[in-house]
Amino acid sequence: MFVSLLLILTTLIDRNPCIVESSGLQAPGYFLISGVDQDSVGFIDNTGRFIYPLFTGPNVNHRPTPYGGYTYYDGALQAYVTVDNKLRTIDTFSVQAPYQTDFHEGYQTTGRRYFVLGTEVRTVNMSELIQGAPDSAQVIGCVIQEFDRRGRRTFEWKSLDHIPPTEATYEIDLTHNRIDYIHANAIVEDSARNIILSCRNLDQIIKIDRSTGSIIWRLGGSAAHRNDFTFTNDTNDGFVGFSHQHAPVITRKGELLMFDNGNLKSSQVSRVVAYTLNETTLTATKTWEYIHPNPTFSPTMGSVQELPNGNILIGWGTAQNGLVATEVDRSGMIHSEVRTPTPLPYPYRVYKSPIAMTSIVRKISGYEQVDFSNMDSTTRVRVRPTTYSQDHEVSIERHNYAPTHIESREHLPCHVFPQRWVVRYHATQNLYAAQFNLARTMVEDDPSAAMVLYRPQEGVGPFVELPTSLVEASSQIEVSHLAPGEYVLGSRLCKEPSLVYPGNSQDEHALVVPLRWTPAIGADGYEVEISTSPDFTQDVRFFRTQLPDTTIRNLQPQKTYYWHVRVIRQPEVGLWTQTWTFDVMTPLTVSDDGAATDLPIGTNLVVYDVLGNEIARETIVREQQHVVPDLHDKLLVIVATTPGGAVYRKLLAR
Repeated sequence: MFVSLLLILTTLIDRNPCIVESSGLQAPGYFLISGVDQDSVGFIDNTGRFIYPLFTGPNVNHRPTPYGGYTYYDGALQAYVTVDNKLRTIDTFSVQAPYQTDFHEGYQTTGRRYFVLGTEVRTVNMSELIQGAPDSAQVIGCVIQEFDRRGRRTFEWKSLDHIPPTEATYEIDLTHNRIDYIHANAIVEDSARNIILSCRNLDQIIKIDRSTGSIIWRLGGSAAHRNDFTFTNDTNDGFVGFSHQHAPVITRKGELLMFDNGNLKSSQVSRVVAYTLNETTLTATKTWEYIHPNPTFSPTMGSVQELPNGNILIGWGTAQNGLVATEVDRSGMIHSEVRTPTPLPYPYRVYKSPIAMTSIVRKISGYEQVDFSNMDSTTRVRVRPTTYSQDHEVSIERHNYAPTHIESREHLPCHVFPQRWVVRYHATQNLYAAQFNLARTMVEDDPSAAMVLYRPQEGVGPFVELPTSLVEASSQIEVSHLAPGEYVLGSRLCKEPSLVYPGNSQDEHALVVPLRWTPAIGADGYEVEISTSPDFTQDVRFFRTQLPDTTIRNLQPQKTYYWHVRVIRQPEVGLWTQTWTFDVMTPLTVSDDGAATDLPIGTNLVVYDVLGNEIARETIVREQQHVVPDLHDKLLVIVATTPGGAVYRKLLAR
């Protein structure tokens, strides 16, 4: 049933554009959001860009692993798929028969173990429990299975062995022929590796003894039929606790944190809430809650994640206002927010993880220079305080792709490397200088060609070039002020050659023509083709050179020539540049009265006598110009140099 529903939903949309608003110190990472693309899994970066897409078909429930990859539910396979930290599909997992895998929960945990939810359908005589109910109803229970890294099942638990259908909340109709009485939607382990299970249709979170499978306690709000705890400070309009919750987690403080949908409350507002549970006195104390400044109700789905920097990431489920996710700190300050112009069709959960990027957070104090590296993971940035810094936290991210659109108020580099850096720290002034490592870039051997571009807000506005200096005897380039914002590295050299001279469709009046193109980074040489046909099949000349220019001789007048170039980087060659043309016209004409014709304006002419003495010098400023001085009975040589660099000579007897 889920597969057909997801197929219907995903055919309604193409990729949904995301709008990410960032401020403050959000945790490093990309967003994993269900429903952004109809047939692919990918990430949303802080500019709203959909990156590293993996074609999957119908999918849902994307979740990071502890080992740098992620898992997702594949609707066609009806199983979960594991992707490693190099974004390669490496495994699948599901519940064992005869049960069906449930898309609500399946993930890899520490020790490379897997938890997965399944569903079990039993025929139950509900008439013995509820008046008017059928005597052979199909009751859907949940199954929890755990597997070790070798795929061996190490734990199994079935709800129908422990919880009767009559514990469902009042809006679940127990007189139907098919009853989803529990609707389990999340599994998490506590510190003792006992299992916490969220049961939406019970309005309960239950704790299961891993050794015996028995229920240790039930925690439920006003609408729950069973609850073992007393809520000390969480009453709203007479309703105590939570309702139809999702995604409970155990925080680093030991709290139980969850997304509270709030369906059965008189005031339907969704929130995130944290409780401290005293399992001796059986009291639940609310320690934190977050309600969006524009109160939002999400009748289904939703998620919550505690991020490494202590921020809380909230996925808003089926909120109808386009709100997808909010990252807040414990004071309620919003650090980032994700929205879409129209609601996503299946926004089950939202997670954030530094998958496929490098992110380092360091505390800098005093004048200590800090490498933003961690074992084999490096941002290739070294930070040096320029003023005294006392325990200042700095975050640097290195992303392995360039911004989609690069604008600049100045000249753009010829080539931008496929990396970008994001720097974050709170300060009223620039506290640091930074060195960028050019190792393994195409300007490593010529750091003077490198450029550093910067803009204050990631993904927004034009870049400016920063002043840089070279670090002696190294492949480092330094900027004197490392401000919060986005950085890219560029090169004044080009990755690929581009044609320079003769200009496209230009007339040439010499039979010897120089060809020039821009140098390419890392070039071992160049291949040049020139032909009188656009498909390079007639009168073809092909040659190699190590320089970014060459000279073509013995051309034919009144002909059109086609030419292009490609770079050689051993053992391969690049792609051909675009093809340019030039027309060879009649060579230089000087009439008996000394007028030069058919020369480009800007051509320099020098007149010599037979002994090589310069007699006159002129620059062509109009189409026909007198260039030879009034000298008789002389043998003269005229040397013309065009603006493009073509040089040729003509002997003139006077």
